Amino acid sequence: MKPVENSACQPDCRTNAIKLKAPGTVSSLLILTAVTLGCLLPFIGKAFHIDDPLFVWCARHLQTHPVDFYGFNVNWEGHEAAMSSVTRNPPLACYYLALIGALAGWSEVALHAGFLLPALAVVIGTFFLARNFCSHPLWAALVTVTAPVFVLTGTSVMCDMMMMAFWVWSVHLWVEGLETGNAPKLWLAALLMAACSLTKYFGLSLIPLLLIYSLWKQRRPGRWLACLALPVVGFAGYHWLAGRLYGHGMLLGAISYATHLRVGGDLVSKILAGLAFGGGCLVVLLPAAPCLWGTKGLVAGVVAALGIGCLVVVTGKVGIYPVVGAEKVDWLFVIQISLFVIAGISLLFLAAADLLKQRTPASALLFFWVMGTFIFASVVNWTVSGRNILPLVPAVSLLLVRRLEARRSLQGRDGLRCLAVPLGVSLGVALLVTHADYVLANSARTAASVLMQQLSTTSSGVGFEGHWGFQYYMEQLGATALDRRNLRLAPNEVIVVPLRNSYLFPLPAERVELQSDYRVAGSKWLATMNPPAGYYSDGWGPLPFAFCSNPPQEYLVLRVR
Repeated sequence: MKPVENSACQPDCRTNAIKLKAPGTVSSLLILTAVTLGCLLPFIGKAFHIDDPLFVWCARHLQTHPVDFYGFNVNWEGHEAAMSSVTRNPPLACYYLALIGALAGWSEVALHAGFLLPALAVVIGTFFLARNFCSHPLWAALVTVTAPVFVLTGTSVMCDMMMMAFWVWSVHLWVEGLETGNAPKLWLAALLMAACSLTKYFGLSLIPLLLIYSLWKQRRPGRWLACLALPVVGFAGYHWLAGRLYGHGMLLGAISYATHLRVGGDLVSKILAGLAFGGGCLVVLLPAAPCLWGTKGLVAGVVAALGIGCLVVVTGKVGIYPVVGAEKVDWLFVIQISLFVIAGISLLFLAAADLLKQRTPASALLFFWVMGTFIFASVVNWTVSGRNILPLVPAVSLLLVRRLEARRSLQGRDGLRCLAVPLGVSLGVALLVTHADYVLANSARTAASVLMQQLSTTSSGVGFEGHWGFQYYMEQLGATALDRRNLRLAPNEVIVVPLRNSYLFPLPAERVELQSDYRVAGSKWLATMNPPAGYYSDGWGPLPFAFCSNPPQEYLVLRVR
């Protein structure tokens, strides 16, 4: 069946009657559920990692203070501060975690199992949304679930996957509600938009996105505008409550943080990193390139990749990462960033080509979805990260399938060649990258356990620097995070310093001496948070992940004189 948009009237959606009769819906959903669980269940015991502890602490606090969601202090940036000034996200995901914790406990397995539901919601929502815009929704959903950024994000308990679940379903319901004039669907979509914005502030961008889509489709304002007012009113209520509780609106603090703190280099470096993150996090675009762009496009891509490689070598560094060191070029890095950047460029080309060819409301929706997310992730936000690239995935999945359908590349054996093989490559990379991050997260839990067993009985106390998951497990075992603004070092106290962590600060050399060090091996040849890789922040490196030599995590043990 050809896409409905190719018909004379070019509607954006199929009718509900056609959808209900569409063959293979149940089997498609079973396939998607099996693939999603197959990707995520092997990592269900992953240690809490990066910003996971902030969400867990907030969820535990909510059990006794359900309204005062950020009314406690944390030492997250090297000194004690109010949680309301530390966190950069609204609290809805924390409420969900609190519910999981109350029902199933606070273990890693229990909380990760609870977050399988949002991941499934994203995949299934992408499938239903794809039925509005293409004829192969199963393929589109499989592109989403096999993306490295999707699988890796699915192993965290942060707010990103939950936000995407609300995002995809609100877009799906809004598109269908507008097409059929179904007011309840529009109101439900608006309610999900409000939930999306209360999960992560980026969810607010749904309002202008769907406003543009609606005006493009309807050509004039209508009663649907009242529905868009609901998320605005809901978020305004949250902003007012936060102001009453903590003396300042949370959104303004997040905007200030996102736009004033800058890491990762100058604008050119940020754009290169944004393209590299987009291409790496959606690596399926590389093996699918011959079918997407044809021979001429492939040749142009190879030439452009060579040009990017030459630019990187001539520049000498990208962001903080030196490409040339000791008169030697890091050619492995040059190859990887060239390929990822070309894939990122093709991602933007997919959106632009679809809009220029189709010129429909659906094309406009996908174009502004992709471009808005990319500009925010690579130019506006304080750092480029895989978490900020995640919202691109459903839109790019739809665009990729629409492009292949337009080129008649999904028929018979061509479909297997053009998508099945690239999906297999993407899934393989996704599992390798997620496993590398899984090992990295678990290494912090292992280090905390081993070091506390060794040190707690031979010292007057154990302090530590560093945060993320390492802080969570050290504090669980009785250690204390050092406060650089109120530094207190007791005689015979032991201080543990994780050398590759955040917010480290120097200690007075006359007060401490090196006692020993400890190393935990991680993935030896694939990195997610070791230069040149910085999946959670391009302040660590301009690639989302990198095939490179990855040394073990090192911890210094210092004793107070």
